[in-house]
Order: sequence, then C-alpha cells, then structure tokens
Amino acid sequence: MSVRDVLGQIKVVVVEEELGHDEVVEFLKERNLERTPVLLNVEGKRVAKNFVATRELLSKYLGIKKEKIAEYLATIDYSSAEVKIKRDIPLKEERVNLKELPALKYFERDGGRYITAGVVIAKWVDEPVKPEKFNASIHRMMILDEKRLVARLVPPRHTYLMWRDAVERGRDLPIAIAIGVHPLILFASATRVPEGMEFRYASALMKGLDLFEIEDLLVPDAEIVLLGRITDERAEEGPFVDITGTYDKVRMEPVIEIDSMFVKEDPIYYSITPASSEHQILMGVPYEPLIYRSVANVCKVRNVIMTSGSRHYFHAIVQIRKVTEGDGKNAIIAALSANPSLKGVIVVDEDIDIYDPNDVEYAIATRFQADEDFVVIRGARGSSLDPSAGETTAKWGIDATKKLKRLKDFEKVV
Repeated sequence: MSVRDVLGQIKVVVVEEELGHDEVVEFLKERNLERTPVLLNVEGKRVAKNFVATRELLSKYLGIKKEKIAEYLATIDYSSAEVKIKRDIPLKEERVNLKELPALKYFERDGGRYITAGVVIAKWVDEPVKPEKFNASIHRMMILDEKRLVARLVPPRHTYLMWRDAVERGRDLPIAIAIGVHPLILFASATRVPEGMEFRYASALMKGLDLFEIEDLLVPDAEIVLLGRITDERAEEGPFVDITGTYDKVRMEPVIEIDSMFVKEDPIYYSITPASSEHQILMGVPYEPLIYRSVANVCKVRNVIMTSGSRHYFHAIVQIRKVTEGDGKNAIIAALSANPSLKGVIVVDEDIDIYDPNDVEYAIATRFQADEDFVVIRGARGSSLDPSAGETTAKWGIDATKKLKRLKDFEKVV
C-alpha cells in the first residue's frame, strides 16, 4: 500500500488551483490548511501533504485511540512480523530528471528545492538481500541538478555508518529512495528501532508488509522510486529550516547520484514541510514509546507525550501512578536517559490531563516546590537542533506529583 491507498480512509482537501513549487507553504498558511491532509496541484503534478500531521491521523492509521499511542507502540511485538518479498514492482521506468519532480522550495532562504519525505533504503555492502540487512530512514535531500542530490547524513546513525563503511572500501553505497509511501511506513522509517528492523516494525504497524526487489534492493510500495548511489563526493547542503523553525547551518554533505527512476501512473509526490506539525509528529512521537518503556522500569507509568510547545522534540510530560516518594524523580531520570535530545520533563499524577497545558500548569502550581522538586543536570549531551545549546546542554525535570503523606491537601474538587 502506498499513500494513495489512504485517500479514502481520511478526509483530504483537494486543491485544483495550480501552485508554483515555491508558493505552497504560504498558500497552506493563508487557507489554514497547515494541519489538514491536502492533495495539491503543483505545476501540473499531484502533491500530497499533512497525512501524518496530527495524533488523530496517526491513531486512525493504527486503529487505536490517540491516548494509547505511547503504550501501544511501547508494547507492540515486531521482532517476528512477516515481510513478504515480491519480484515484479508495479512501476514503470522513466528518464531521470530530478528537476521535473514537484519538489518544493519551502522558504525564501532555502538552499534549493528539497525532497523531504523520501525514505532512503540502504543495505550494508556485500550483504544478502534480506529485510534485516536493510536500513530505512528519512533524510532531507537538496536537488543539485538533473541527476544529483546532496543529503544531510547525521553521524552516527545507520545510513551514515553504512555510507562510511562503503567509502572506506572504495565503494559507493547503493540506495533506493521511496517517495509516496504509506503513512505508517513514513512513521516506521522515522522511529528508532534496532538496526535492520524498520521493515518488520512497519509490518507490525500495518499488519503485514510487501517489499519489492529491484537491483539487489528492497523497497515498499511507493509512488516514485529513485535508484542511485551515495558517493564520496561532497557538496554544500542548506540553508534549511529544521524542526525548531530556525535555519540549520550549511554543511559539506555526501552527494547522491541517481541512475534510474520508476513511477506509478499519474504518481502522487509526497512532501513534508520543514518545522510543520507533520515534521514534529514524525520526529517526536517515535520517542514516546522509548520514554514509556524506560520509565516503566522504575515506576508505574501511565502515559507519555512530547509537547507541542517544544516542537514535539525537546520536552515531555510523563504521567505516573505514584506509589512511593521518589517515583517522580526516578521517572525524570529515566525519561531523560531514554531520549538524548530531550531537554526537559514534567512528571504528573493520573488525575492530570497531559493533553491540556492548563491542567499541567495547574499541577506545577499546586504540587511543585522548586527547592525540593526541581532537578537540573548540567553538562549533558543534547540535541544539535537546539539553538540555545553549546557543546553540552543543561537538562531539567519538574516533579509535579502529590506528596503521598498529604493526599487530602491535593484533592481536586472543581
């Protein structure tokens, strides 16, 4: 299943008006469509956006309530999920010209037009064609010319390590770039799972997954598939607006050479707007089950969310059932250790609605004392995306849980 298979599952706004590749972001903002699934006409070609822009959409694909996302993802068993390999990919080959793709230029100072929702699929050099030998992840890729891209590869993540290994052997790293995949494949590709488990994780989420073998690579059903190689050539990548809504710095990054392209009939190109709600959901929500599992090791965890105010990336709220004094602080330490990019965490009781910022602030106002319940960890490794951080960052935690010996003092009457 590709992105077109969910068109009948969710409400999608279809825009017939033709837009330029640099007009889309402003158009969606003006029409208040920044969190609404849309199918656009970009220079005569179909472009889909915002299919994973809210928790409600993600929970719909998963078939669960949004309040159960962290718990469900923390407990799902994907180690033995079935992945079927098929030979005949349902695409036709076309002449490679990356400039003919409806790739967008999102903001005025962007370095160029970007592919932002391409799932990069790579295999360790000389390994057999088996699902567990592949890595699937999302990387931003700036179009250089008709046949070349430059990609931001973050060390020491898997694609970067596979590329470095290939270069050290004097080889290019063969890859496929799948565009227009099912939303749950996008989500699986953005999730931190053990090496080689992205396809099995996607299969568990989707209740089954078919992959297609093409030139010693495996790809999911997609609207567009680019086949190429990550080379040892470098080029400037950026400027590019990242999750914080600020410009990331320009770096010298690896160049990808595209050798062939395969497409469906009247393909739907998929695009993720940088710093958008969709970008945040895909980057932040996958950390929630990691935090959930970590906190579950030290106390009775009830729920976890990454907060929208922190771009779903830097702050989390953890809800626990407090049994002993100290559970709140243990939960803080466990949460911060589960996600290196996490900067702050607030721990609350079961009677607090973690989806309501006002209720969370109420817990801080009535159950927190700064000299007793505030935790600061200095000199920790943080996120390179945090513009306030230096070489290290300070992390914090707020224990906004009730004191067990004075439970009556915290009873909510109204």
